[in-house]
Amino acid sequence: MTKEDITHYTINEVAISLRVTPRTIYTYISIGKLNGVKIANKWRFSKKQIDDFLKQLSEVEYPRYVKK
Repeated sequence: MTKEDITHYTINEVAISLRVTPRTIYTYISIGKLNGVKIANKWRFSKKQIDDFLKQLSEVEYPRYVKK
């Protein structure tokens, strides 16, 4: 396990990095597109979960907007 595996991001950190609102992140969670873990009643996301989400977006929904 590397240090990158241990790092987890909050809703706000993910929203800022993806340039969307936190509400959009909650929507992606509720419809099952973005997976995360609830720790102490707060959502946390690993780098792998975020990368998997972006890969899904690039392949299916918004291929022209996501840089490869």
